[in-house]
Amino acid sequence: MILISAILLGPADAVPAGETKAQSEAAALALHRRLDANHDGFVTYAEVRGAALAMVIPNAKVAASLPNDPASRAEFDRADSNHDGRISEEEEIAAADRAFVEADIDHDGVLSSQEWGAYAARALHDLEQEIPTWKAMPCQPGAVCSTAK
Repeated sequence: MILISAILLGPADAVPAGETKAQSEAAALALHRRLDANHDGFVTYAEVRGAALAMVIPNAKVAASLPNDPASRAEFDRADSNHDGRISEEEEIAAADRAFVEADIDHDGVLSSQEWGAYAARALHDLEQEIPTWKAMPCQPGAVCSTAK
């Protein structure tokens, strides 16, 4: 959830008030295509990690240096419904539809700003619950955190 939520939630204005399920699906497909670094139609966990690292360190190319995040991996695995290690466009849409249904509290088929805010708040709460289990990222030689000379 940590890596994926950071990518999916993005800026607060990423989901406009009044978004319909069709718009949600279109946004999910656009995100899927942006994350699909090798353009094979599938998103792997390595591509998600690479995108998350690029959000933190632009032009970074060492996603393997990110610590493995069990919560994000579990969320990725949930979206990977056929468990083949990659998320297809169909699986992406299904995950977006599940999130839309969860966020659409009044079941009117449109996400209001209040519904989106409540959904984002629940995701943030889940993230805050996960923070105490985070492990420190390894310090790279020459970095500010390094004690090596």
